[in-house]
Amino acid sequence: MTPTQRWALVVLLTFALVLAGLASLSVVTVRASFPQTTGVIQVDPLERPVEVLRDAHGIPQIYADSPEDLFAAQGFVHAQDRFWEMDVRRHITSGRLSELFGPAQVETDVYLRTLGWRRVAEQEIELLSARNRRYLESYADGVNAYLRSRSANDLSLEYAVLGLQGLSYVPRSWTAADSLAWLKALAWDTGANFTDEIELAVLTATIGEQRARSIAPPYDPQVFTPIVNSGAVNDGQFDPGVQTGAARVAPAVTDEQAQAALRSTMIGTRSVADWLGVADGSGGSNSWVVSGERTASGKPILANDPHLGTSIPGVFTQVGLHCRTVTADCPFDVSGFSLSGMPGVIIGHNAHIAWGLTTPYADTQDLVLEEIRGNRVRRGESEWAEVTERTEEIRIAGEAPRMVRIRETSNGPLLSDVHQFARERVGHPPDPQDAEASEIAVALKWSALLPSRSVEAIFELNRASDFNEFREAARLLGAPSQNLVYADTAGNIGYQLPGDIPVRRQGDGTMPIPGWDPAYGWDRMIPFEELPWAYNPPEGHIVAANQQIIADYPHVLGSNYSMGWRSQQIIDRLNTEPAPLTPESTQAIFADTRVRYAELIVPALLEIEPEEEWVREGQQVLADWDRTSPPDSAGAFFFHLTMRQIVQLTFDDEIPEELRTATGDRWYAVVADLLREPHNEWWDDKHTTVVEDRDTILARALSHARRDATQLRSRDPQGWRWGHTHRLRLRHETLGSSGIGMVESMFNRGDEPIGGGSAVVLAWSFDDRQWGYEVTVGPVMKMVVDLDDLDNSRWVNLSGQSGHAFHPNYADQLPLMAGNTLPAWAFTRQRVEAATAARLELLPGL
Repeated sequence: MTPTQRWALVVLLTFALVLAGLASLSVVTVRASFPQTTGVIQVDPLERPVEVLRDAHGIPQIYADSPEDLFAAQGFVHAQDRFWEMDVRRHITSGRLSELFGPAQVETDVYLRTLGWRRVAEQEIELLSARNRRYLESYADGVNAYLRSRSANDLSLEYAVLGLQGLSYVPRSWTAADSLAWLKALAWDTGANFTDEIELAVLTATIGEQRARSIAPPYDPQVFTPIVNSGAVNDGQFDPGVQTGAARVAPAVTDEQAQAALRSTMIGTRSVADWLGVADGSGGSNSWVVSGERTASGKPILANDPHLGTSIPGVFTQVGLHCRTVTADCPFDVSGFSLSGMPGVIIGHNAHIAWGLTTPYADTQDLVLEEIRGNRVRRGESEWAEVTERTEEIRIAGEAPRMVRIRETSNGPLLSDVHQFARERVGHPPDPQDAEASEIAVALKWSALLPSRSVEAIFELNRASDFNEFREAARLLGAPSQNLVYADTAGNIGYQLPGDIPVRRQGDGTMPIPGWDPAYGWDRMIPFEELPWAYNPPEGHIVAANQQIIADYPHVLGSNYSMGWRSQQIIDRLNTEPAPLTPESTQAIFADTRVRYAELIVPALLEIEPEEEWVREGQQVLADWDRTSPPDSAGAFFFHLTMRQIVQLTFDDEIPEELRTATGDRWYAVVADLLREPHNEWWDDKHTTVVEDRDTILARALSHARRDATQLRSRDPQGWRWGHTHRLRLRHETLGSSGIGMVESMFNRGDEPIGGGSAVVLAWSFDDRQWGYEVTVGPVMKMVVDLDDLDNSRWVNLSGQSGHAFHPNYADQLPLMAGNTLPAWAFTRQRVEAATAARLELLPGL
């Protein structure tokens, strides 16, 4: 049980008892938080009236006469629908979870305070243009207008739960920094790769560098097509034909004290991953754009489905932001997916262009080993610099506050402190007896901790009208780095990689570097002009699905790309579609369930000769399998059970428990490579006295998987179905794992049999370290944009627009998402009016 679950258990036991005696009051409490969506509301910050038109799914289309009124109304509407989610998000980014959830969250708060996301966000405000700062402040004004109109208990049912625990809580006013800080969480969620550095360093010390690197297979651009097929940097500009050299690798980390510091750093990351919803690199996304030469309409089609942690409510909200008259002073006419707590549209389209996002897995982080004596950190052979320290107070629900000391060097915050500090009552590590005694600490050097103007990229994307303006908007995006795919109504398609990506003096970003050695470190960020881009490529399409960005490049862009199973399947589909693409046939690609990597693994399983008949029955299921994974597939069911056993039997005897991850495309690639080496050392189980080979392990895996299949479903393979165990259940982010059925049923939704899986285009991923295959990561939205007729576009959200349990729009889109059904996406005023189910007028205050 996680710390959040332990807190929820105490709170919700109380809540359950109260509900039993006050059922009628609970109905009143639930409905009190529902937003008013019709009639008239006075909103103080507005200067002129604003209209909010909602369709049957509760999706708001907002019409205003100025950007300030538009974003103030968006803040008001976000607060109406999802203020609990907004409030939790800002408690995460500011390291204040203990204020809501008690002492179980202290270590998470210490970790987040050490990272300093909120501090960086406050610094970024000063960098913004006056116009864009005004937009953020207008959004905050709209949120606060809503907060002033309601008591805390009337904001959301979750606050009533906190009140039943005895917590007296009044939400603070919203600020611009609250909005900016969530960009740091997104950058962490989609680009935190330092755990891979820890894994490689620890495994290198345990089993040797050669074997450690053997389970981190390189990306092969001859097998999987990169996003950009050609080009490199020439004379400071991205240009085809320039080759690149390889960066030198940092030295292996074998020092025992450094190893201990690295393991301590790993421990502290887990609670943050729990709150953000994605761990072990299981996030990803699909996006592609097709030129008019390949479509029925003659105009481009753009598709996107980001893969993040599944939850209710889902990560995104849907919104349209429309200036009634589009002018230079009011330039917004945009619709798409937004994030509660932030103004603007993150992914979507305006009247001229459309864009989608996927994670490039750009390496923007390095772990730096620091030698520290007292309050000094070593630089060079014998020079020492000061370590910066600050003390912060952590307020805790039900307990006295605690003070924590946070240390950082010029290379970043010391994450290795967190686990030790959090265990100390006052947050201070024991002072060394000898002031000259050295300790090894681990700092995080991360470009997202450098203040940037990233939020301005959102506003500029929302108003861009062509590829040049699109690229200029992308130039502003420092963190998170993202793959940006592009299409416009003029018929053009494109791609741009933006972001602050470091140029390293030495090292390839895969191993922690020594902070005392000046040969390592960062010289600068890669200039925007040198970052890869594409415009109307001859292939007629661009696919960005987390695969390698480009094959030849003079700087390190990343190292832990997706292996390319998904991206290549999309490319192959686009290249072999028998008819010109339409929005309908584009949408069908989202549902592709082909398991490409199985074609490399299943043949070896079929060569095994099991001794037991019932194991041969399971093997026959694999022989009959068509290598797709719809919910009714018996082959997909047995294959994934077998893969789980292969990975565990092959690697768990040598990989430390804290480094073990769920199976995914990396492990599928490793296993596929090992199958070509029947006597590779990895096959041997170090716990036995005999030396196992490939066939021994595969036979054992088939036998164990057959046992698991019987326990999970039935002895008879006729009863096997992938969807029986591969289920889509949406859990509430804070109250959904209490262990109390009645309360979980209030907040959680769904129990859908689902197809697809990890490294499949239909990317409903799972964590098979746990018993069962429940979805943990998957598409949090899907969209198809038709650049010929924007009103012919379509979209769907993971759960629903509302964050209020029991509201009709709380989970109304979940069945649509599970069935790959994308409702119509109205954009023009005429079509929005036709779809309107509720009309609200927001008037200026008196």
